Amino acid sequence: MKEQPECRVNEYGDKEWWLNDKLHREDGPAFESTNGNKEWHLHGHHHREDGPAVERANGTTEWCINGKLHREDGPATEYSDGSKEWWLHGKLVHPETLVDLHLSRGTFCYYNEQTDTLHFAENT
Repeated sequence: MKEQPECRVNEYGDKEWWLNDKLHREDGPAFESTNGNKEWHLHGHHHREDGPAVERANGTTEWCINGKLHREDGPATEYSDGSKEWWLHGKLVHPETLVDLHLSRGTFCYYNEQTDTLHFAENT
């Protein structure tokens, strides 16, 4: 088994990093298209812990952990038209589910339906 991913350029000029026949890169996107799309993969699955795992050139983003849409502090999918979807562990949820999750952990937050955003209490 290889230890470092190998960068390949496909027939369209897109860059892909492969390790053991799976898209994989730990220090950046494993797929970079010539049109500006970027995708982070670990062991063949969309995965990124510090930002969206998929960034489309049109502005759409998807937050994924271990191949599943997942984000605890905001929408996991934000479309270029401004619409949003909230996901936990690959399941579509209502934003209030995230509020309940944070409240159960002792963190105050609330969902603003008008702006479709979560708001967290400031540490004082």
